[in-house]
Amino acid sequence: MTQVFGFLLFSILSLGCTEGVPALTQNLTELDWWETTLLYQLYPRSFKDSDGDGMGDLNGIIEKLDYIKDLGVDAIWIQPFYKSPMYDMGYDVADYKAVDPVFGTLDDFKKMQKAIKDKGIKLLLDYVPNHTSDECEWFKLSEQRVEPYTDYYIWRDAKRINDTHTTVPNNWIGMFHGTAWRWSEKRKQYFLHQFAPQQPDLNFRNPRVKKEMEDVLRFWLDLGVDGFRVDAVPWLYEAEHFMDEPPGDGWHNRIYTVEQPENIELVKEWRAVLDEYSRKDGNKRLLAIEDYSPPPKLKEYIGNETHPGSQIPFFFWLTFVKNEWNTTVVDRIVQWVTTSFPRKAYNWVLDNHDNSRTRTRLSDESVDVWTMFMLLMPGLTSVYCGTELGMEDLNLRKDQQKDPFNGGNGRTDLRDSYRGPMIWDDTENAGFTTAKYSWLPVQPSYWRWNVKAQQQDPNSHLNTFKRLAALKKSPIITHGDFQTHVISTWVYMYTRSLEDETIAVLINIGSETEEVCVKNVGCALPSPMFVNIRSANSIVNIGDTVFSHEKSKRCIHMRPHSGVVLSTSKAVSVTYSTFIILLAVFSKLIL
Repeated sequence: MTQVFGFLLFSILSLGCTEGVPALTQNLTELDWWETTLLYQLYPRSFKDSDGDGMGDLNGIIEKLDYIKDLGVDAIWIQPFYKSPMYDMGYDVADYKAVDPVFGTLDDFKKMQKAIKDKGIKLLLDYVPNHTSDECEWFKLSEQRVEPYTDYYIWRDAKRINDTHTTVPNNWIGMFHGTAWRWSEKRKQYFLHQFAPQQPDLNFRNPRVKKEMEDVLRFWLDLGVDGFRVDAVPWLYEAEHFMDEPPGDGWHNRIYTVEQPENIELVKEWRAVLDEYSRKDGNKRLLAIEDYSPPPKLKEYIGNETHPGSQIPFFFWLTFVKNEWNTTVVDRIVQWVTTSFPRKAYNWVLDNHDNSRTRTRLSDESVDVWTMFMLLMPGLTSVYCGTELGMEDLNLRKDQQKDPFNGGNGRTDLRDSYRGPMIWDDTENAGFTTAKYSWLPVQPSYWRWNVKAQQQDPNSHLNTFKRLAALKKSPIITHGDFQTHVISTWVYMYTRSLEDETIAVLINIGSETEEVCVKNVGCALPSPMFVNIRSANSIVNIGDTVFSHEKSKRCIHMRPHSGVVLSTSKAVSVTYSTFIILLAVFSKLIL
């Protein structure tokens, strides 16, 4: 976060038809599947409950695969469902090769994997290698010094103060603040935990640990998964010398515990495992990583042709978008990605399970605008389940909260708020569960904003999302040139061009009505343009002619937080009409 706000200080006001990213050209060659994919991040506990216990499960995912397919999703990333005491909601794994009973069984996973594959959708799993649960058998045996597990974790003797007093080995601070060390009375040593004390860090300097974690990858690859998203990559290694870090709690002070050079090499080793499987059957596997670092640092994880690493190092800074961000800030961030990454690694993430949802951070009107912005960019777009509906953060009482880290351990927010159940219909508990209570309450507006209601409204967030997702698959979006334009302080545009066709995404991210005229966009767009897709609050309609030389069509007024997708072709209005006619038929088949 410190880096984000430091970056914002360098934002400079830009006006006029200002070009941002230089035109990027992509030949009409076959691309790897992740280069253009729409990835759906699925939080299984909150997606769909199939057995009436109030918590989502793997069979619930199977139930709703038609819905996911209908969205236009190409790949699903499912968050942890491994056996776990759930202290960190599954990111504290007790057994990497078992399904927690909350979510089902390994047989349920196999059925789900086959059903997803039958839909033509790729499947990614969360891979949590930095730490295990303290209930993992490896840790229990390590704590007892049982070989070969003695050095599976990072153990250190206490530091002697005097003849009667000792203290922690060094001043390292955990991610949730406080010391990163916890005393084990059984072993009479401290163990390292970069996260919670219930999440001891694995020791990747031990070859046996490397082999164990490679075996985890192979276990799930053998069951047919298409790749992994690697959790908490910056913390994989720590400096061997265990020296004190500079005083202070900032990221820049953590010079021995974060972003060690060995992390990059370990990611490359995991990539080699995936490539081994890719060569066997021709189905290329994806290795994506979680790291909130700036793009120049993320680029290091990509590697090169000789020693490849992660194909997609996730870029998360757009999860911090706020109303104060003007178009110059947005364009600087876009340029940061496109000038740092090769095009095949471009990726865009707006929401996730650890950050506030778009509708809450910005506004309901902003949902369509930022969906337009994200989905038609070149590269992979990751969408958190519920974003397509404009779901909002939950406002929870203390007695409703489940996450031990809510409002504590260094966090001032409530992660539970971002993880509410999907809202399927207007029945009790939004159709998520038949139980009296769901594990977290559904959002109160479920009776109005649910999937079933939005399927029947052609101007809903859901149907706008689906039109954008369909357009994302077209050659002009998968292969077209890319150019950004700062039109004014609050109006932003980018274009996608292929041969003689152009599509423009034009958004007003400000809180006041803005006028945009031919003189503002004439250097970037042919004339005339036609409205292809619109946000629900847009003044113009599908098929309208804009930016022509006719006096009445030279300018358009853009309401606050509104957007349009423009095209040089008017044929899209036929597609839209067909969409409206068939909408009711399809909606009845999905739920």
